[in-house]
Amino acid sequence: MCAPIIAAGITAVASIGMGIYSANSAASMAGAQMAQAAQQQQAQVAIQNRQAMQSQRIAQQQMNMQRTQQLQSQQLQMQQQFQQQRFSMQQNAASMKQAADLQFQQQQLSVQQQQEALQFQQDQNAAARNLQIQQMNAQLADKYTQQREAVKAERIQLMKKHEVDKRIYQDSKETAEKQKDLNAEEANRVYLAEQTKLEGKRREAAFEAQSILAKSIGAKGQILASGRTGQSVGILANDVERQAGIQKAQQTAMLESDRVAAIIGMDNAMQANKVADQQAEAAIGFDPTMPYLPSMPQVPTFVGFEIPK
Repeated sequence: MCAPIIAAGITAVASIGMGIYSANSAASMAGAQMAQAAQQQQAQVAIQNRQAMQSQRIAQQQMNMQRTQQLQSQQLQMQQQFQQQRFSMQQNAASMKQAADLQFQQQQLSVQQQQEALQFQQDQNAAARNLQIQQMNAQLADKYTQQREAVKAERIQLMKKHEVDKRIYQDSKETAEKQKDLNAEEANRVYLAEQTKLEGKRREAAFEAQSILAKSIGAKGQILASGRTGQSVGILANDVERQAGIQKAQQTAMLESDRVAAIIGMDNAMQANKVADQQAEAAIGFDPTMPYLPSMPQVPTFVGFEIPK
């Protein structure tokens, strides 16, 4: 009893499923048809729009062509009018220019005649003035030449006097130098004489010292050879040495005196040499300096000639 019920249920469910599938298929087909119809309608609208735009473009082009033709016609008329006006103005300008040129030539001829007359008068005045200026410049040139020659002569005279003074100074200076050389030679001769004299005194003192020594030795030998004894022998020997010492001291004092005298003689010669040199230098004249030479006169400013224009 249960099996037939289950089979009947399955059959019913299968029938319902088939119905739903059929409904869905029908709906899909209907949607596809609607979409295709919509696309066909949009395509027709697009075609209509393009046709309308093309028609509008053609109409716009025709209008533009008509407008262009009108503008060209208007421009042609305006150009013709402008050329006519320009031709008329050119004729008027040519007539006015011809009249102005004629008037200008007449005025220029009149001005040229006046300028030539004025130039002739100016040339005559300039020639007279130039002659006067030439005479003035000749006087200035002569005066400048005289002043220049006078200054040159004065400068030559000053330079000659300077050369003479310089030669005199040089001669006096050379004379003084020669005199100073002679003074030095004289002083050297005095130095040599004093030194030679002092050297002789020294040799004499040396010989005298040897003589005193020899005499002292001889006296001591005589005392010792006399055979005396006691204190008297020592006293006599000491007396001999004392006498020899006194003689040596006297000889040394005399030699020192001679040395001092020689030094004084050489100092006197030195002082005399200095005095003689000072006298020789005092005889030298002054060393002349370069004289102040007067300046040459300045070149005069000549008056310029008037150049006719």
